[in-house]
This record gives sequence, C-alpha cells and structure tokens, in this order.
Amino acid sequence: MKAHKIILTISYWLLAIGCLAQQSKKIPINLPTILKLAGANNLTIKQYELQYELSVAQIDKAKEWFLPTLSVGPTMHYLSGAVMQTNGSILNDATQKELWLGGGIVGTLDFKNGIYNVMAKKQQSAAVEFNNQAQRNIIILEAISDYYDLMVAQFNYNQLFNLLGQSDTLSQQIKVQVDAGIRYQSEYLLAQSNYNHIYFELTDAQVQMRKKSDALLSILNIDTNALLISSDTGIAPMQIVSGFADTVLTSQYVQNRPEYKSMQAELNSVQAEKKSTTVGLLMPKLEVATPDAMLGTFGEPYNNSYRLDAGLLWDIPIGRIIYKGDLKTYNAEINMEQNDMQQFGNVVHQQVTDARAQIELSAEQMNFSRQSLAQSNKALEQSIEREKLGTVQPFEVFQSEQFYVQAENDYLKAVSDYNKAQYQLYVAMGNNL
Repeated sequence: MKAHKIILTISYWLLAIGCLAQQSKKIPINLPTILKLAGANNLTIKQYELQYELSVAQIDKAKEWFLPTLSVGPTMHYLSGAVMQTNGSILNDATQKELWLGGGIVGTLDFKNGIYNVMAKKQQSAAVEFNNQAQRNIIILEAISDYYDLMVAQFNYNQLFNLLGQSDTLSQQIKVQVDAGIRYQSEYLLAQSNYNHIYFELTDAQVQMRKKSDALLSILNIDTNALLISSDTGIAPMQIVSGFADTVLTSQYVQNRPEYKSMQAELNSVQAEKKSTTVGLLMPKLEVATPDAMLGTFGEPYNNSYRLDAGLLWDIPIGRIIYKGDLKTYNAEINMEQNDMQQFGNVVHQQVTDARAQIELSAEQMNFSRQSLAQSNKALEQSIEREKLGTVQPFEVFQSEQFYVQAENDYLKAVSDYNKAQYQLYVAMGNNL
C-alpha cells in the first residue's frame, strides 16, 4: 500500500515539475494581441493583399491604352533581280540599296476597348479590396474562436490540476482513517481510483490546450513549437453589439458587408465590359504613324524622308449583329452576379439570426451556470468539512468535486460562446474587425 502511495505521489510531482519545465517555452497572449497578429501575419490575408497589389498593377497597365509606341533605329533594304513597277511592268536586272535611319511614333487609340477596360479594371481592383476585408474578418473571427477555446481549455486544465491536489489530500486523510480503523479500505481504494481518473482528465486537458495552441499558432503564422498561454485571468462577458433591434432591415446589413460590396464591384466590372459591345460600337479606332528619317543608298548622301499615316476606322462585327454572342455572354454573367448577391442576402439574414439566437441562449446559460457554480462550490466546501469530521461518504465528496468542475466549465463555455457570438453578430451586421 505504501508503494502505491509513493508511486502516486511521484507521478503527481512529475506532472507538476513537467508543467514548470514548460514555462520557458510558453508565450503569453491576450485578445488584443490576437486581433493584431491575425490581421498582420496570417498568410491567407497576405495572399489577398498581394492579389490587390496585382489588381492595381493591372489598372496601370490598362491606362497605357492611349499612349503611342516610339521606335528608333536603322533599317536596310537590298534587292537584286526583277522588280515590278507601279504600272505592272517588270524591270529585270535591277539593284536596290536602301538605308533608313530615324525614328517614329505609332499609336492606335481603340476608344471602345481602352476606356471601358480601364473602368472594368478599377472595379475589379475594388472587388479584390473588399474581398480582402471579408477574408480578414473570417480569419480574425476564427482566431477569436480558437483563442476562447484555448482559454476554456486552459482554465479547465488549471481546475483539474487544483482538483488533483485536493483529491490527493482527501485520499491521504481517508488513508489515515483507514489505518485507524475508522473507515474501510474500499473507501481508500475508491479515493485512489478517483485520483487516477482526475489525473487522466488532466492529461487530456493538456492535450486539448496543445491542440488549441497549435491552431492559433497556425492562424497567427508564428513558426515556433512554443505553447500559447492566455494571460487573461478570467473570461468576462463582453458587450460588443448593444441595442440591436429586429426592426433594422437585413438589407442594411447586407449593403454594409464587404462581400456584398465586392460582388457589386464585380457586377460593375461586367457592366463596363458590356458597354464595349453596345455604345462602344459607335466609337472609332484612331491609328496614327509618323516616321521621320534619313533615307538614301548605301554610302550616298542622304535625304530627309517624312511621312504621316492616319486613319479613323469603325469596326463593324457582323457576328455581333447576327448572333450577339458577346452581348449574351455579358448578360448571362450579369444575371449570375445578381443572383449571387440575392443569395448572399439570405446568408446574411441567417448569420444575423443565428448570432442573435446564440447570444440570447448563451446569456440564459450564463445565468443558470452561474447559480450552479455558486451552489456546487458551497456544496464542495461543506462536503470537505464533513469528510474531516467523518460524517460523509468519500463518493459524496468525489461527486461534489466533479459537479463543481463541471459547473465551472459550463459557465466558462457559456461566456466563451456568448463573446464569440457577439463578434459574429458584429461582423454579420457589416462591421469590420
């Protein structure tokens, strides 16, 4: 029996020493830090930021449509043999040697595609920017949820660690009473079994802490094997959204959402591209070329040669008039965008409804679990005192301990769910994190 006691005591102290040894690897973190790092370091958010930079570059590229192309350099021409004259006659044994040295400007102004392409690229860039904000909200919400899960797991671990110490003390008290012949040995064995069960739950809680920490490390893009530990001493209910009313139309929330703004920008982009096949058909294409150079034969004196070529042309696509393929394509894309926007309105309505329901339910759970926590704590204190007097059975104390831990976990989970739902409603209503 003494050997068994020694083994349990050693295992308890090894667990405590192991926890202390890990302190050098722990990184304290709190909610403000989570909000800051999730938006700054997350690789998914960085990817969308890079996509936005690409969209801005594409706007600059589209703006180049009205700028001409400069050309500078020599060209040479040599011909020996037959050559056709302008009247169709053939001149045999002719030799041509021509050297052209100069530069020129060549420009093609396609008003139809140039103007509307720039408009479309600007709208596409705006869509990427709004989508970036939407993804940022999703990532930060995920980080907030994981952080609260980490807090619950951490507090659960601390509760079980303290409970393990209480269980060991109670076990030793029962052992003294068993040795004195006051209690049965089976009661001591039951106390030891309860101790082992708590120890098992404690190790499982430690695994859960590690999982939640790893999930946060991944979101925050922190490349380390350290364990994130919440520096908050407790979980208090947060009132992020207050005074929301059912009278507010969901459409107002929808229009505030960055996802909706991104869809609207995409729709505007397609509508701008569509104009190239409607009013754009009335716009001409201006082509201008003005080369100026020195022209002459090889080694001979050169004369100046200047030429101006210009044309104002209207393209008349017969296929567009008959089949209207481009127009039908753009109309289909517009209908799809509008349908997606309507569907998103339903999504927002559901998100707002679910978040509100979760807040109300969690508030009720907090009230009940707070009462249960106070009652179970008082019952545990009385059970421990009665056990010292020998007026209570050990299993009653064990049950009191389990009820107290469960009540505290219920309360912490209710507060955690309440706070997470507050953030979810805040974002669902069109606010940004």
